[in-house]
Amino acid sequence: MTLPGVSTILGYTLVAEIGHIERFASSRCLLQYSLLAPQSDDTGEDRQGKPIGRRIGHAGRTTLQWAFIQAAHSAVRRDTFFRDLFNRRTKGGKEDRGRGYITVANRMCRIAYAVWKNQTDYQATPPPRPGSRKYKERISSGSGPALARIGHEPETVQTPEPARAREATL
Repeated sequence: MTLPGVSTILGYTLVAEIGHIERFASSRCLLQYSLLAPQSDDTGEDRQGKPIGRRIGHAGRTTLQWAFIQAAHSAVRRDTFFRDLFNRRTKGGKEDRGRGYITVANRMCRIAYAVWKNQTDYQATPPPRPGSRKYKERISSGSGPALARIGHEPETVQTPEPARAREATL
């Protein structure tokens, strides 16, 4: 329910329709189950005009598809990330608004999978990816995850005394 656009009733509907999240190997599997994964029958040849044969699936949970699309309507109104995604797809809300809401619902489904699978709350700004510059800066600044195992004291390394200091003490 931390996703923008998901209220109490839509949250319960999503949980009831999805069931156990472990059933799905990836977010793509959940997308196909929720009828939000794009499918196409075209040959890949360049063509003028709209592509033919592109659609979303038809064998799955229509209630789950409805719930994500309803959440997308609210998310476009409330959240800037989803509003920008919708505007990019529909050229500012002027063309093909239905496909814009499906695009937002698709992204929401992917985010919902990650949030539910990792047992975290939705964050408007995603954490930096491992290997990125921001991630390395976060690790070097000390605010990242601890590198030592939790519950273990770091071992102290004894350095040998310099030879002159030892001779002076003898």
